[in-house]
Amino acid sequence: MDTSETSSDSPEGCESIPQQPRKPIPRKGHTKSRRGCFNCKRRRIKCNEKHPECNHCIKAGLQCEYPANIIQTTQRAPSSPSPQEMVNLRSMPGMFTLKDMRLFHHFLITAYPHLPVGADKIWITVIPSFAHNYEYLIHSILALSASHLDAVSSASVAEEAISHRILAVKSLNEALSVPPKTRSERDARMAAALALAFQSSHLQDGLFEFLTMVRGCNLIAGDDALMNADSAFHAFREDGHLQTMKNRLATFQLNGVNRDDLDSAALSLRAIELLNMTDWEKTFWDILVRTVDHAYDRPVEAYTTFVLLYNAPSRWTHDEFQSFIDPNNTVAQILLAHFIAIQAILTPILILERVGFTGVDAPTAVLGWIEGIYKNVPLNLRSHVEWCRQVSRYPFIRFLGQRQIEYYE
Repeated sequence: MDTSETSSDSPEGCESIPQQPRKPIPRKGHTKSRRGCFNCKRRRIKCNEKHPECNHCIKAGLQCEYPANIIQTTQRAPSSPSPQEMVNLRSMPGMFTLKDMRLFHHFLITAYPHLPVGADKIWITVIPSFAHNYEYLIHSILALSASHLDAVSSASVAEEAISHRILAVKSLNEALSVPPKTRSERDARMAAALALAFQSSHLQDGLFEFLTMVRGCNLIAGDDALMNADSAFHAFREDGHLQTMKNRLATFQLNGVNRDDLDSAALSLRAIELLNMTDWEKTFWDILVRTVDHAYDRPVEAYTTFVLLYNAPSRWTHDEFQSFIDPNNTVAQILLAHFIAIQAILTPILILERVGFTGVDAPTAVLGWIEGIYKNVPLNLRSHVEWCRQVSRYPFIRFLGQRQIEYYE
C-alpha cells in the first residue's frame, strides 16, 4: 500500500482549528533533558547536552557518551574514532564476566525479541552461532537482556544495560561506515539494530532512540541481500511477515478492538487534522486515520496499514526524520502520542504477533512516553494529547477485551 495516497475516509465537518505556529514557545517549567548523555541518564541528573562533553562528565572525570544516531551513520560516514575511543572500545571484546554470561542465558531463555513473526527462534538458534564474532551484536544482546531482566525482576542491572548499550551503539556505528562483506555480517547488523530497538522500549526517555533504531532496521533491511533465502531475517520479507499475520488473523477468533476506543481515536485524530502539518506529517496522520478506520471490522487491513507507520519514516529524508523526532516539533509530538495510543488499543490484533513466542513479555516504558509528550507540549495544545494520555492510564487487561484468550497454546 502506498503511504503517499490520500485517504478517502478523511473526516469532514470538524470544527475549524486555528493554524498553530511550528515553533511554540518552550514551556519554562519543563527542565527534563531528553537527549542527555548516558552518564547523566544513568545518574538521573539533568544533562546540559553540551558537545562533545557535558559539564557533569567533565566535572566527574567521566567519558561523555551520547545516544548515537544510527540513521545518520547509515547515510553519512561518521568521523573516525579517536585513539582513546578506540582503546576504550576494544578493551572489552572477549572479556565478559559471569554476570554477562547470565545475561546471555537470560536472553536465550526469556528476553529475545518476538520478531520476525513466526521465525523468532532464530534468536536462540542462528543468531547466537555468530554473535561472538561481532562486538556490536553481543553487546546489543546483553543490553536488551539487562533491560528486560531489570523490568521483570529486582536484579537491578539497569547500569549494565546502559553500559552494554554504549558499547553496542558505538561499535555498530563504526561497522555501518562500510558495506557488509558477508551474509552473517548483514544479519548481525540487523540483529543488533533490532535488539537495540527492543531495548529502547524499556527506557523511560527512549522514544527518540526507539524511532531511530526502527528506522535503522528499515534501512538495513533495504539491502536486498538481507531478504535472500539464506538470511536469518528472510521472514521479514513482505510475503513472509504479512502473510503469516494474515493467516493468523483469519484463523484465530479475535476479541474485537474496543469500539469506544476507536471512536475516541477517530475524534482525536479529526481534531488535529487542521494543525499545520508538513506533507510527510500529513502522510503519517493519514496512515493513523486509515488504521483506525480499518480496525472496526477489517483486522487484516488494520494490521497491514499499521505496519506502514513503522516503515514510512524510513522513506523520509534525513532532515525530515530529524524534524519528526525533534521534541520541539509539537505537531510531530502530538502525532507520535497518537501512534503510541493507537498501537495500545490495537492489542487484540497485535498480540497475534506473539503466537508461539515462549519468551516473557516484560513491561515496557512505551505508554509512559505519552506523559512525557504531554508535559512537553505547550499548554494551549495539550488538549490534543488528552485522549492519548487517557489511554496510557488504562489497565492493560482493557486492551485485551472482556474475554481472555489463550494465544500461547
